[in-house]
Amino acid sequence: MRLSWKIIALLPPILVAPLMVSSIPARAQQPAAPAADNEPLDVGQLFATTCGWCHSDGGRAAGKGPQLMDSQRDDDFMHNRIKNGKEGAMPAFGTTFSDAQIDDIVKYIRALKPHQG
Repeated sequence: MRLSWKIIALLPPILVAPLMVSSIPARAQQPAAPAADNEPLDVGQLFATTCGWCHSDGGRAAGKGPQLMDSQRDDDFMHNRIKNGKEGAMPAFGTTFSDAQIDDIVKYIRALKPHQG
């Protein structure tokens, strides 16, 4: 790792910025620290800080990941995808959130509506 930073240090700043920026979303996708099952889960905040890197506008619009609002996928599919992820596309959150918390996330997704105003 040190060698790569030495090489990057020699590159003009215009070439370094894209390398650093492109790694931000990958780090942001990493599952957060596990939450206790009885801990209240602010799903809106969760989307803003964790899921929003790929599911834009709180899940209302496509980004790197699909739009979740009005998804045709069933609840079991979404629960399984959140829990187990999809290799190369979405990290698994099964060790981060309990099944009950994942159910809350699915309920949030089902309740998404377009912004009014």
